[in-house]
Amino acid sequence: MDNIDNSGNIENITEETGKKKTKTRTRTKVKFSLLPALIISIVLFLSLIIVLVWMAARKPLVVKQLIETNVSVVVKEILPVSEYVCLVYNYQSISQRAYNPGNWLNARNLLIVLDGTIKLGFDCAEIEVKETRRELILNMPPIKILAHEQYPEKARSYELAGGGLFPRSIRPQEILDLIGDSKLEQEKQVEENEALIKQAQESVETFFKPMLEMNPSIRGNYTIVFVW
Repeated sequence: MDNIDNSGNIENITEETGKKKTKTRTRTKVKFSLLPALIISIVLFLSLIIVLVWMAARKPLVVKQLIETNVSVVVKEILPVSEYVCLVYNYQSISQRAYNPGNWLNARNLLIVLDGTIKLGFDCAEIEVKETRRELILNMPPIKILAHEQYPEKARSYELAGGGLFPRSIRPQEILDLIGDSKLEQEKQVEENEALIKQAQESVETFFKPMLEMNPSIRGNYTIVFVW
């Protein structure tokens, strides 16, 4: 009976030892199978750190490039998209016209006053936007006459000395000629009036600059410079 019990114990011990060895081999296999995954995870983690460090070092350049790319778009979105009237100039044109001068019978000598309006401005599509490190430069198109209107229905005429006994009437074509000559003369005077052009430019800057500086991507980052 004792021999039988000992044999049984020996068998149990052998089985338990075999099970422990199997578990040990299984754990060893699991450890070896997890090792490649661990190595891959470490490599990926280090790669991620390298990428983050590289992006952080490059971030100012990337931001600058984005600003350079978008600042002109921002300016175009803020400013008007078509012709912009920056100054309305109202005037009175005074012209003297002598019809049939020297003819004592039907000569006519008139002083004619015409009211007119000239609108000065430019096409905003022609604005070129550039930037330096601290300046936002707007190359502006020249100020020009966008519209010119006269009001012949409001014209006033005054008789001057030198007329005949029976002054003749003024023909419609003569009125049209007078308007055409007066328009050309006034436009030439406006184009040569440097003070008036300067006033129009200052009006543009006074209106555009605060409007641009309201944008957060421009305010505090750029000094706005207008180049005419």
